Amino acid sequence: MNLNPNLRLLALLSAFFLGAALAQTGVGVSPPRVEIEAQPGDVIQRAVAVDHPGDRGVLEVTAGFNDFLLGPKGNALYLPPGGHERSLLSWMSVGPLKFDLAPKEVREVAYTIRVPADAKPGSYWGIVFFDSGPKGQNPAQGGVGVRFRVRVGHVIYVHVGKLERAGEILGFSYQPAVGKQGAQLRVNFQNTGNAAIRLNGRVEVRDDEGQLVSVGRVEDVASLPGLTHEVGAALPGNLPPGSYVVLAVLDYGQKDLIAGEGRVTVP
Repeated sequence: MNLNPNLRLLALLSAFFLGAALAQTGVGVSPPRVEIEAQPGDVIQRAVAVDHPGDRGVLEVTAGFNDFLLGPKGNALYLPPGGHERSLLSWMSVGPLKFDLAPKEVREVAYTIRVPADAKPGSYWGIVFFDSGPKGQNPAQGGVGVRFRVRVGHVIYVHVGKLERAGEILGFSYQPAVGKQGAQLRVNFQNTGNAAIRLNGRVEVRDDEGQLVSVGRVEDVASLPGLTHEVGAALPGNLPPGSYVVLAVLDYGQKDLIAGEGRVTVP
């Protein structure tokens, strides 16, 4: 589903990365993300609550769909429905697709997921997004103008059958602070299983004498099956020039942990 090119996107919030979505000029969704265990042939019914958090004005709300993957830097790559082989959007029906919300009103939007009988084991995912703006807004006179809209997302993961959650740390790189972005150790991670996982963990930076120089944290980052991408660990400040040993230990929701060691050089 494509937006009118005259629409200006004020926010694109997907719970693949964020918590509850809320904007003064648009709707919020709850929950922002859901994970569902299923078997081939299951029929699943769920609902997402869409609310108008403001004190005035009626909002027009339109539901639509997107797929997504992760780019090499860990950034979300938004795709049309069916844009990858693990898309679940063809399994879904959603309604209503269009409605109005008065101030402080909450509307439940129901959806049904029909898992094919021949679905292979593993994770499938997609986004139901809600595009909203003031009811009855019109472009500026003369036919040239901007309509202000906000988009928030409800991300759905369906985990089918027997899951294999696994991954490997392939290497590291250093990214100094740039503008408002603080310094980071970037962990090159490969999801080698068939399931989506969420990563948390710790990255230690030591000098050649083994002295601890800095510690970074990986905070609740998603990883999708079959993909290799970077995971950022925020550092408290820039590293001085030199060569360092880096150790990363990542928790991915299983009994064991994923660990890796490597080196980075700061010029």
